[in-house]
Amino acid sequence: MSIYDPLPHLSHRSFYKKKRFRLILIVIAAAVLGYAIFNFSGRNLRFFLHMNSGASNLEKGRLIYAVSDFNSALNIKPDSPVAIDALGSVYVKQGDFEKAKQTFLSAAAAGLKNNRYINHTKLGSTYLDNGLYKRAELEFLQAIKINPVDFRAFYGLGCCLHAFGKIDSAIANYNKALTYNPRFDPAKKNLQMAEADKNRGAIYYMFDRNGQPLARLNLISGIENKSYALDFRAAHVTGYDSEKRGKAGMEKYLEEYIPGNRIYLTIDSKAQQASARALGWYKGSVVIIHPKTGEILAMYSQPTYRAASIDKEWRKIASNENKPLLNRAIDRLYEPGSIAKLMTIAAFYESGISESSIFPINCRGNTELSDKTFWCWSKHGRVRSIEQATDTSCNIASAFMGFAASGPKLIEYCTRFGFGTPIDLGIKDGPRNRKISIPVLTSRAPSYHFDRYDVAMHASGLAPSKKEPYLITPLHAAMLASSIANNGVMMKPYIIQEIRNINGKLIYSASPKEFKKPISASTAEKIKQLMIKVVDSGIGKRARVKGISIAGKTGTSSGDRPGLHHGWFISFGPTENPEYALAIVADNEGKGMTTAAPVAADIYTALLR
Repeated sequence: MSIYDPLPHLSHRSFYKKKRFRLILIVIAAAVLGYAIFNFSGRNLRFFLHMNSGASNLEKGRLIYAVSDFNSALNIKPDSPVAIDALGSVYVKQGDFEKAKQTFLSAAAAGLKNNRYINHTKLGSTYLDNGLYKRAELEFLQAIKINPVDFRAFYGLGCCLHAFGKIDSAIANYNKALTYNPRFDPAKKNLQMAEADKNRGAIYYMFDRNGQPLARLNLISGIENKSYALDFRAAHVTGYDSEKRGKAGMEKYLEEYIPGNRIYLTIDSKAQQASARALGWYKGSVVIIHPKTGEILAMYSQPTYRAASIDKEWRKIASNENKPLLNRAIDRLYEPGSIAKLMTIAAFYESGISESSIFPINCRGNTELSDKTFWCWSKHGRVRSIEQATDTSCNIASAFMGFAASGPKLIEYCTRFGFGTPIDLGIKDGPRNRKISIPVLTSRAPSYHFDRYDVAMHASGLAPSKKEPYLITPLHAAMLASSIANNGVMMKPYIIQEIRNINGKLIYSASPKEFKKPISASTAEKIKQLMIKVVDSGIGKRARVKGISIAGKTGTSSGDRPGLHHGWFISFGPTENPEYALAIVADNEGKGMTTAAPVAADIYTALLR
């Protein structure tokens, strides 16, 4: 055999057939094994990716996408307890608490264990920080089911129960947290706080600007559920909370924050009580704001009611024709009368008109305009200047200033001072992604003048006709005074200073914001000097307080029936560095110089002496 001849066993056809067959078997086996490995690992990988994506979307609040991701994970593993559990957290965030409870129970029944996807303690802590206690409670309960020794979850659950006023249960959970971690200081601190609340028999939840309590939740059975420190003196601010009659005031507007959070208002208890005392039995309202910030320091309405006794006295209160439930400070519009002359003077000054071009003016008590009689409240004779016109509050002089500035200019300056612009004392609720509205009735000014008579009425703060009303709230009137005090800048009013959760963590904080800049600082200074003269020696002298410089303007307008009048006085003081801007309206009680001005004097005396 030559060395080049093929070996018999290798050249045989059967050898190659067997070799090909073995190779095919190896390939098939490898393919089957690869498919099995890929199917198993790929299924887990897809599940992992859907769960991770869902958890991320849940954290970002993209709940529709989170639900889709978790359902996709359930399609891969239909009985997965972690996917079911994750859907429960979505329902918590959506506020569907019953569905969340049932879903959490299903997850536990399916064998839920601690996992990398949903951290219930972390979610609960986030809700707790934002004062969302019901959501937090459900998350902490689920965390404890998964890990019965999670001290942070027991602490968080204690905080929620504390916020609900369930003191004994809160104390028990704080103690459990300390059992599993005796060095956990937040639980120690809250345990002391809960024990103090229990001994006091109440949880304070609403405070004034200085931390003085305004409202408390009573923990002792047999007495009213809630009590209010200033009682009837701040009833329209704090409001009431009744199962039968509903809610009002802050109890209504901030009901999602009550109980559990600490609400700090801009109200100053001293100013609020001084307002109530000074207004006495007059029907009407007092509003005090800080000119530089817009903080509402007092908002009093009379007649009033006792919030804690709302159920017992409801029939008497609801049937009272004087409407004790009405907050006249923000829910009642009045004709402004002569307080609106400040806007007429502003329009005159800023139109660049020479004072000597219209003064002196002869006031005989009335004049004929467009075949109609236009009246002044008195015969002032020869009015020589704007100062004298303001001192005497002469309607005839105001009318001629209005003519000089022009009707359109009067309309413009009312708009500049905020007439027609909505005012809302509410807040933007970030954690709940909604706006909490505390609406104020919108002030209205004439928008058209048919003749000189209409211009004269507008210039004097009076409605030209029923079709062209001239109306303002006491709050807006205080803002008018504050813009003069604050160098021509009108600040946005607000009443909620800040909100903190049960642990004192800040949830919301207000900051001063400019609302309007109706006039220049130089014009504001001129008007300020006129207002000082009104109190020192003019028609507003009953507002004088010895040793305190006060700037003010009286006003009188038509009452609800013929022969009745609303009395106004707006002011600010001390004039060197204004701390208070006041608006007082005596509702159907008489002229401003005899009713409202003395009320201002009593308030300034209480606050500044």
